[in-house]
Amino acid sequence: MIILAASTQRTIGLVIALTVATGFAVYVLFNLSKGRKEIGAEIELAPNRKPYYDDDTLETRRLDIALAGGVAVLIIIALALPLYWLGEPGRQQGFDEFTETVFASRGGEAYEELCAQCHGAGGVGGQAAFTVLDEQGRYIASVNWTAPALNNIMYRFSIEEVTHILNYGRPQSPMPAWGAPGGGPLTSQQLETIVEYLSVIQLTPEQMAEEVQEGLRESVLLEVRNQNSGASESELQEAFNLLYTGLGDAINIEAALQQDAEADASDIEEAEDAVELLLDEYLVELATLNAQKYGEYLFNNPAGAGSYACARCHTAGSSWNANEILQANPSLVGLVNPEVPGGGGFGPSLIGVESQFTSATSQSQFISQGCEANLQYGMNGVCEPSGQMPGFGYNATDLEGSTLSLEQIDAIVEYERALR
Repeated sequence: MIILAASTQRTIGLVIALTVATGFAVYVLFNLSKGRKEIGAEIELAPNRKPYYDDDTLETRRLDIALAGGVAVLIIIALALPLYWLGEPGRQQGFDEFTETVFASRGGEAYEELCAQCHGAGGVGGQAAFTVLDEQGRYIASVNWTAPALNNIMYRFSIEEVTHILNYGRPQSPMPAWGAPGGGPLTSQQLETIVEYLSVIQLTPEQMAEEVQEGLRESVLLEVRNQNSGASESELQEAFNLLYTGLGDAINIEAALQQDAEADASDIEEAEDAVELLLDEYLVELATLNAQKYGEYLFNNPAGAGSYACARCHTAGSSWNANEILQANPSLVGLVNPEVPGGGGFGPSLIGVESQFTSATSQSQFISQGCEANLQYGMNGVCEPSGQMPGFGYNATDLEGSTLSLEQIDAIVEYERALR
């Protein structure tokens, strides 16, 4: 709309300019048409040979026309100039937005060329090839590293922090240094265009909430199908257990329908809707009756290629499913460390984390706001200048909303404080 306003003001200015130019051209043509070649021997007609208007004509009608024309021009100028300059802020803002659009477009091209192969088209997440080495740098295995989604990164990191990650990469991961300060091939302006593109593709808070919920559903489904839910009569209330039993029955019905070649599509869809409804009800009950278990689901949430989860940084091997690799390749036992929930990785170990904070509330506040450069947190921690720990409840940019709700962050804290 602002760009349209700027275009309207530009159009008015052009119309005025064309009007003045047309009037001048008409004036010149009129004078040329009135000029006549003198008949006679004179090469140049003397001024006194042609009678001109008398004083009565010059000082009345001709003068009135000239004065009226001058007043008309003054009126046009008096009206046109303020109208033109009233649109100046809109033109400036429109140009800024146009520049941002151009930057985002260029950044999108750079992203698709350099980043999409790992982080997916549109920043939805993907996979990157990664080589696991031992402490001496010897080859152990080739794995697929889950590269996190970037369409929600601006809700957790500031623009400066995102730029820092692009400049220096992520240690202990496939993420290389792209910027010149870290030895990468891109200039600061190229990185700026990529950051501008990332800011354009960010999800809405509602879309993020749905992704988080879908990841929780996926985690519950996996446990139910593996019959390893952790829900028992001694842990949860009877209503909760009945709900869990109903969920298992619904999942079994859905699976049976999907395997039945003669099953009606509407029946399968109805069964899927029933499972999703029960999953959501289960998660609501879980958050109330067993916040620690609910926090475990959130801590390991697979949604957004792990971008909502804490395990991606605080559990070494979770990004490439080390436990699954070990299970599939017994020969790697002893060479590859199994995943230890909260045992540390790119981020510090969270085992015994309750001793690092004065209370669960202060720990929740830290997770919500993230790490501010060079400031102390907890009992004895100091944040890195790059601000590597993001804020999952605090919005680091001008976007509205947060990655996780305060209730979800509190559940994660309850799970983390129980890690041993």
